[in-house]
Amino acid sequence: MRPNRRATLVISCHADTGFRRHWLRRENGRYFGLLDNFAGVYAVMTAYFSGRLTQQCVRIELTCGEERGMDGAYEVARTVSPNDAVVVVDVTGVETGADITIEKCKAPQMQRFVREALNGLRYVLFEDCPDPVANLDESDVYRKVTDNVVFLGIPCRGGDYNEGPVECSRSSIDTAAEALIRFASRWERASANPD
Repeated sequence: MRPNRRATLVISCHADTGFRRHWLRRENGRYFGLLDNFAGVYAVMTAYFSGRLTQQCVRIELTCGEERGMDGAYEVARTVSPNDAVVVVDVTGVETGADITIEKCKAPQMQRFVREALNGLRYVLFEDCPDPVANLDESDVYRKVTDNVVFLGIPCRGGDYNEGPVECSRSSIDTAAEALIRFASRWERASANPD
């Protein structure tokens, strides 16, 4: 993929929650609790505070209103151009042995971008949305503006992540953070050499 010099990689992650109260427990490399979207925000902040997410062409957006019509994503989408790329970070109910999922990755240029960036990581790529819990998310909002959109899912097990406690692994959080760092690095290289 060769974006133009002004193209931005937007990392979008909803920070709101539909629960009246929130709780989390850590145990043996796993997180238990109301993880939608604690897991996504934690992965994004892990990437940010690593000191390795320093590219000028990257923007992090923690959005609100995902549970109520995706208001925050629509607000951010007004600032996105067709040449930009968006990575939506959220939880997923997909049953997988991989650390993360890449979902709704239809565009061939994005599939290439993902495969090159994530070489060696434990992920699975889907063109559609195999999540049995929910199939609508912020990526659907951004896709109205650009084809360069992917959903990075952090697998949660134990039921409906919108209804109650579920669990995810620390390795999934760490892999998601590493994936974001690699996406940013790859995007910076691609935008510096648009031809």
